[in-house]
Amino acid sequence: MRKLLQNLNTIGLLLVAAAVLWNFVTNIWGVWNIALAIAGGICIITGLAFNYRQILASLGKRSTKYAGNYVISLILVVAIVSGLNFVGQKHSKRFDLTAEGQFTLAPQTAKVLKGLDRDVDIKAFFSGGEYGPLKQLLTEYRTLSPRIRYEFIDPDRQPDIARQYEVEVYGAFQNPLTGSQLKFGTVVISAGDRSEKIEKRSEEVMEQDLTNAIIKTLRTETPKIYFVRGHGEKDPEDTGQRGYSDAQKAMQDQGYVVESVNLVEAGGVPEDAKALILAGPEKEPFAQEFDFINEFLDKGGSVLVLADPDAYPSLAEFTRKWGVQLDDNVVLDVSGVGQLMGTGPSIPLVTGYENHPITDRFDAMTFFPLTRSVQPLDSPPEGISVDTLFKSNPQSWGETDLDLQKDRPEVEYTPGRDQEGPLSLAVAVTKEIKPATDETPALNARMVVAGTSNFPINAYFSAQGNGNLFLNMISWLAQDDDLISIRPKDPEDRRIVLSQSQLSLIRLLVVFLFPGVALVAGIAVVLNRRRR
Repeated sequence: MRKLLQNLNTIGLLLVAAAVLWNFVTNIWGVWNIALAIAGGICIITGLAFNYRQILASLGKRSTKYAGNYVISLILVVAIVSGLNFVGQKHSKRFDLTAEGQFTLAPQTAKVLKGLDRDVDIKAFFSGGEYGPLKQLLTEYRTLSPRIRYEFIDPDRQPDIARQYEVEVYGAFQNPLTGSQLKFGTVVISAGDRSEKIEKRSEEVMEQDLTNAIIKTLRTETPKIYFVRGHGEKDPEDTGQRGYSDAQKAMQDQGYVVESVNLVEAGGVPEDAKALILAGPEKEPFAQEFDFINEFLDKGGSVLVLADPDAYPSLAEFTRKWGVQLDDNVVLDVSGVGQLMGTGPSIPLVTGYENHPITDRFDAMTFFPLTRSVQPLDSPPEGISVDTLFKSNPQSWGETDLDLQKDRPEVEYTPGRDQEGPLSLAVAVTKEIKPATDETPALNARMVVAGTSNFPINAYFSAQGNGNLFLNMISWLAQDDDLISIRPKDPEDRRIVLSQSQLSLIRLLVVFLFPGVALVAGIAVVLNRRRR
């Protein structure tokens, strides 16, 4: 019994260490962990109380002093390392040395994370707990913002938590290209009393999934975007090549509610509309509908006008009242740059952008099939400012022959008749409705006018920067300026595919040649030493 009491200190330390180790392994601090820690603490206190005379007597020994110095030195080293680790966590810095910036988050993600004003909790439910690729991505998020907190949960080992968050989607799937087994799971993102769930069954959780879910979670309201219908406009429900279903899904992923409205049937623009989209009407709208839109703008609303070259004159009259001129032309680009995209002169390619929040730090190429030029009036109405967003290539012009056929063998610039490039292809309009006060921000009407409704159709939405540019326009019109940037994109597949002969050569070099050279060199060195 006496021997047991003398070893209580050691037993107590072992129990406390077991409690901490259990927490590291299971990621759970439950009743058993606490019980072990309490039992260990009691053992340590009891052992100190029983052995205090021996402890006091040993303090004067030389060996104790040496041991004390050793322990103090060890504590100092641990404290220094812990302090450096703490500073590193608070002020972390990571460097991405990959050619494609594979581990660098998109500018929009960085903007959203750095602007967080509340904590965001991320719970990832995967079989077996942690999942390496997602953990690496979440580490990048945590590096940019200390408000990001994440944890991995194994639904099979913690079914109560999985039931609490209604998690049913998790497991593994086989990649059909590589045959490798990949995990899939559910990610729940919470901020305050709002939460979003990401469920993936046959693909991994990507950066755009996380960022879009964070954006949705942080919204205090759900903005509504309405597409005007009734005149042959592009349909957000149309999944065909010329439809807008991809654009609609992208807006919904950003947290917008997207609906369609017939202004005549509704008797005006809906009261809950954040922005209105007029996407290439093929028939002339009624004059009353333009009155509805003007009234909406005068209340601080926002409108996106996508006016194709063959749009009706009434549309040009409407935009003219807001300081925008729609030219009667088709912009052609013969610089040859479009050939890189496999396009002809009727699809101008844009590589440079003017200074505006919509195009701030935007450097992706965009292209605009069958577009007219859109320019600010020399003298816009009082109180209205009009800014050009981007222009066509200098080797372009505005072809005024609107009967231009796509299969025309040659196109030429006709001085005096055609408009010389570069030409403005889109403009942004701002009008102050009510100035800012100490209590309320300024109320502004906003409008974007582009010369074609074809650049965000399904056939082109995901090509180059078209989709990003369209979403930037929507974000600016919805006055979500902090969301304007380049969205995350899928990482490029840069795997090296080797033929069977190349694999055989690598196997020969690695298994036989290199080890053989090392073996021969070793034998030569040994023989040389023996001769000496």
